Amino acid sequence: MIGGNESCSAGPMPMSYLTCLTYILGEWTGVEHIEDYLSYAVYLLWVLLPLAVVFILPGGIIVLFYTSILLLHIYKRKNELKEAYSNNFWDGGKLMLATLWDGHGRIWHGYELHGTKNIPEGPGLIVFYHGATPVDCIYFMARLLLQKKRSCHAVADHFVFRLPG
Repeated sequence: MIGGNESCSAGPMPMSYLTCLTYILGEWTGVEHIEDYLSYAVYLLWVLLPLAVVFILPGGIIVLFYTSILLLHIYKRKNELKEAYSNNFWDGGKLMLATLWDGHGRIWHGYELHGTKNIPEGPGLIVFYHGATPVDCIYFMARLLLQKKRSCHAVADHFVFRLPG
């Protein structure tokens, strides 16, 4: 076993760090051929990675949805901020959530918005593709609010409003 003052590279044959860690782990646990167990664990991690991506990433977006709702409830309870926005109390909350979602879209997905100069000054209709999650629409509305100071409203089926959250 390697002592406290010895290293894996000391000796006649230097080892890689992974080989050294495997050796130390095998000596510490007393399990023979621990590298076989570790390679099986790496194989399972590789096989189950697509399932983790399928369930963890949408779960993260749902957590961000509920975080947005929590932030709006906290914002609603703060009476000191009523004077900060003279037009409407919720303007500050909208800007806060737009900044949160815009940052998430920019950092996590590299979201960019081009062609905002083509949006008319008056009312307009924007038709967009919806996927499994409405994050593209949320990113668009957040960026539009931050760039043009205009809000965009979505039309949805009655079924959507029966979903929790």
